[in-house]
Amino acid sequence: MVRSKNTRRAILDLGESLLQDQGFNGFSYAHIASQLGVKNAAIHYHFPAKEALGSAIIQRYRDRFDLWINNSRVKDLPPQEKLDWFFSIYTTTRADNGKVCLAGSLENEFNSLPESLRKQTKALTEELLAWLQVTLSEGKAAGSFHFAGDPADKAALILSSLQGALQLARAMGTKKFLAVVEQNKQELLV
Repeated sequence: MVRSKNTRRAILDLGESLLQDQGFNGFSYAHIASQLGVKNAAIHYHFPAKEALGSAIIQRYRDRFDLWINNSRVKDLPPQEKLDWFFSIYTTTRADNGKVCLAGSLENEFNSLPESLRKQTKALTEELLAWLQVTLSEGKAAGSFHFAGDPADKAALILSSLQGALQLARAMGTKKFLAVVEQNKQELLV
């Protein structure tokens, strides 16, 4: 068997998909091996333990988010367009066969995760909230957004509503999810 970056990437991609669909505790290396048509040993070569795979998935997501928010196409947008871009991350997740967002999936299982994954999950959530808080503050200062209270609290409300709406949509369909996104927008733009 050839051990390549493509195999590693395929493992990460499938691991992330399974994590978003079934949760960290809902899949095993056997699931990945079966779907990729490789032996468990191939997965252990790249990720000696499931915790290492989980850590790599979270870090890759954090790296992607960092690239996105620092990309001039996003960074230089007005606050309202930045927020639309942020909502599109969740809309894309919903369009992907009813998955939930990575942070939401990990937060749901937080108490049963290994300590290292809890730390990374907390860091990921803090990064999402920090970016959202800054964007809300910019929008409020520019007069684009109107909301009562602290931008940090509003960021937590928006993030939790998006994560919850993805879970709700599993049972109620995409229409309910899109209604939550629209409601978030309308409340800010009043």
